[in-house]
Amino acid sequence: MKYNHAYDICFSLESNHEFGEDVTPDMLRTALLNRIKDLDKANEWGEIHANSVPFDTYEIEEDETSNNS
Repeated sequence: MKYNHAYDICFSLESNHEFGEDVTPDMLRTALLNRIKDLDKANEWGEIHANSVPFDTYEIEEDETSNNS
């Protein structure tokens, strides 16, 4: 049996609106990619792994795994 696990990765970005109403999809994408680059540069993926648990898990059929590799 195989399992699909969902994790959160935190990242931040700056905007000009108190509630983030000016945040665009491109701003989100850029901030997330920057966070990934920072994790790579500092080699902190192990820390995230050590301090993270999936917030959702479900069983998947064996033939579904070919789409998730």
